[in-house]
Amino acid sequence: AVVSRRVREAVVSTQSTGKTKMKWLYAFNITPLKHISDEELRKQPSETTENPYIEMEREEGKVEDRKRQHFYSTPGEKRKMPGSDQPNKRGDSCWFCLKSPNVEKHLVISVGGSMYLALAKGALSADHVMIIPTNHIKCQQFLDDDQQADVEKFKSSLRSLYRTLKKSTAVFFERSLATSHLQIQSVPIARYSVADIKDVFYRFSSKLSLEVQEVPAGESWKDLVPPGCDYFLVEFENQDKMLFLCSNSVRFPLQFGREVLASEGLLNMPRRANWKQCQVSKEQEEHDVKEFRQQFQEFDPFKVDSDSDSD
Repeated sequence: AVVSRRVREAVVSTQSTGKTKMKWLYAFNITPLKHISDEELRKQPSETTENPYIEMEREEGKVEDRKRQHFYSTPGEKRKMPGSDQPNKRGDSCWFCLKSPNVEKHLVISVGGSMYLALAKGALSADHVMIIPTNHIKCQQFLDDDQQADVEKFKSSLRSLYRTLKKSTAVFFERSLATSHLQIQSVPIARYSVADIKDVFYRFSSKLSLEVQEVPAGESWKDLVPPGCDYFLVEFENQDKMLFLCSNSVRFPLQFGREVLASEGLLNMPRRANWKQCQVSKEQEEHDVKEFRQQFQEFDPFKVDSDSDSD
């Protein structure tokens, strides 16, 4: 069964008193569902947050059997809801929004357009990076054309870098399940062809009974994701993709992408499948960011020409 991800608007009113006999009204402008496209129903307004009345189970290994919902308020209003101890996972409290005080800015390699490039926390290798929206966007399903174009610019540059300097093929993967901010992981794989890497993903998916569809380069994958369905997407050097749809009937491993790439069939470092076991000191992270930034500079699609800046 596919879990609905349609957005609900919650209107919370204060307690009314009858002493002054004053009244108030709230006007709704409602469009019938049959006149709204699936794409419009999936779109999350900028003020969308997790439903504060549902205590989400995000721990790895636990299946979420409750309906996941979202609500939004009008801009500028406080979204602290009565009886909710859930923090607002947006803006100031998000670990990935670039304006948030919680973001680890020493991991940032490049910023361009609506996206930024950062070293992955607990990276599989020193060349493992992430493409992340500067603002709060859950997954690629909700990117507009300009935002998707910025993603593609970073991916194209990373392919060139891995091919030229690392003699490796690029693998990109994204998981929309159990996350509130889009992260597209980018990992170089040496010595293996696209066909070899696909085979390893197929072996893992067969073992775990995961639903998978292959999407040839140039074809749209977003239309294959039912409204409200979480997914895992992997993209290869030749831009072919494999799409895994998540459901309540089969538990999808949160570390699936890392487990496949770290397996003996590819990077041969299975102990690094869990990012928490790969964390290094801040000093080491700063060193790795500096090294990667220097290598990436000539490929950076958003590089600012220092000469033009001085004019």
